[in-house]
Amino acid sequence: MSQIIALIPAAGFGTRFNDERPKALVRLSGKPLILHVLDRFLATERIARAVIAVQEDHVEMFRKALRPARLPFTLIAGGLSRKESVANAFREAAPGPDDFVCVHDAARPLIDPCEAVAVFDAALETGAAIAGFKMTDTLKRVRGGSIVETVPRHDLVAATTPQVFRAGLFARALEVEGGAEATDDAQVVEKLGVEVRVVLTSRWNLKITFPEDLAAAEALLSHLAKPAAL
Repeated sequence: MSQIIALIPAAGFGTRFNDERPKALVRLSGKPLILHVLDRFLATERIARAVIAVQEDHVEMFRKALRPARLPFTLIAGGLSRKESVANAFREAAPGPDDFVCVHDAARPLIDPCEAVAVFDAALETGAAIAGFKMTDTLKRVRGGSIVETVPRHDLVAATTPQVFRAGLFARALEVEGGAEATDDAQVVEKLGVEVRVVLTSRWNLKITFPEDLAAAEALLSHLAKPAAL
């Protein structure tokens, strides 16, 4: 029977937060971002385990922070780039060709378990699926500080995570991938010419990049914690 293994690159730093700790350990509502991710994946009841790629000298720091985690996990040393960290985590996970890997940003702590399951189901059907949301802002292409084009947005989607792939397919993508650094994992799979399904999710699945993102996530969690009005 196939299983789903989460691969979580978590080697980035929280420098924008004036925090010397890794960004995945920045606290949201009293617990590290990475622990929110593991708790939400546990709630899907579909993830067997997680492999988390971190800076080598921060392994013990993560191990201490993740003591409350209930989802089984392994900590490994990440690479110099996100791509290398994901590849290291994939090798450590050692999935069978019919297993699935779920790549997810450690800085996306608010993934809805039900929406994650929808991505899992789409990947089980097609072999590759990612989360995303429709663009609502008007998009401008800018050069030298001036607008050169207004980009039609009707068929544009912001790619987020989780991104879920059949392990055999992902292994093949990693083997042939080359050139410029991919900005997400679906990009290396797209190069094989296979279909990658997009599952539209809520915009609550935000990525914690700037301090205002952390404030927004705190507000969202506070809103969700309030009892429904009678």
